[in-house]
Parts: sequence; C-alpha cells; structure tokens
Amino acid sequence: MADFFERVKNPASIVSGVAAAIAHKFEWSCLWTRVVCAVGIFCNPALGLIIYFVLALVLPKWKKPC
Repeated sequence: MADFFERVKNPASIVSGVAAAIAHKFEWSCLWTRVVCAVGIFCNPALGLIIYFVLALVLPKWKKPC
C-alpha cells in the first residue's frame, strides 16, 4: 500500500497530468487532488470526462510565460 501512495504522490509517474497540474497551480497535495478527481470520475464518468478535457484546454493558459 505504501508503494501505491508513493506512486500517486509523484506527479511524473501517472498519466493524470491535469490533476497534477491543478495541484501544482493551487499548491495542493498531489495525492489528495488525484483522489478527489478519481472519486468524481467514478461517481459520474461522463461529467468527469468533460471536465478533464476542459481543464486540459484551460491549464496551458494558466502557465506563466517564460
């Protein structure tokens, strides 16, 4: 179980980059952001998919210009 938590905490090890980017943007825990996203998607997969694509389009605009 400890390996699972270590894997979920690491932003580079899982494909869910949107949840990791949200956690980084608002300085939240990557683990709990992914847990909340997973629960939301489990409860309503269609709405979760729509929100995922919207955030995938919006998140690049949130990044600071270099």
